[in-house]
Amino acid sequence: MTAAVEIRSPEREALGLLILSLADNKAELGRRYGEWAVSAPTLESAVAAAAMAQDELGHARATYPLLKQLDDRRPPTADRRLPVLQAEFAGWEWFVAANLAVDGMLTAFVRACEDSAFTGLAQRARKILQEERSHEIHARAWARRLARDERHRDTFRAALDECARQAAAWPGPADDPGFEALVSNGYVAAGPDDLRASLRALMDQAQ
Repeated sequence: MTAAVEIRSPEREALGLLILSLADNKAELGRRYGEWAVSAPTLESAVAAAAMAQDELGHARATYPLLKQLDDRRPPTADRRLPVLQAEFAGWEWFVAANLAVDGMLTAFVRACEDSAFTGLAQRARKILQEERSHEIHARAWARRLARDERHRDTFRAALDECARQAAAWPGPADDPGFEALVSNGYVAAGPDDLRASLRALMDQAQ
């Protein structure tokens, strides 16, 4: 049985909520990716969708046990699954938008945890980041392709705007005291506004 990690409250509660939300959203993202494994517009992208689905579901599976290490037995107090992930994507444009913005935000958070004082989280983060590199490459390539396609450009822009809006809201308010405590005590290296800046930079690079 894994021993609980000694992290004081409220840091333990704040970190537990973020880890739970990360795992839940990765699980949903994996399901949405998997739905396109046989219907993506090209064979190459279908193979990529299947591989990314497997990655995300694996990340979720590896992340949930961290809650036990935190001795976090609280029932979820809020549903922080992003709405865009709770139903099938309306089209490939939404797949790519989520791949870029939602996956991008979750990865920005994971990157901020690779040197976390919570050793279990740091270990998971480093492994996840190795697999996320291919997701970012896929997202950038398809984002540029759709942005140049007159038939799909407007739909993609609308999808990307909505995915980016939801992703940017995911870390919560900039002045959240729980998040501030996580940063000041070395559990996370970046606050909500830093994560949003990382997302904006990622999207700018994909233009």
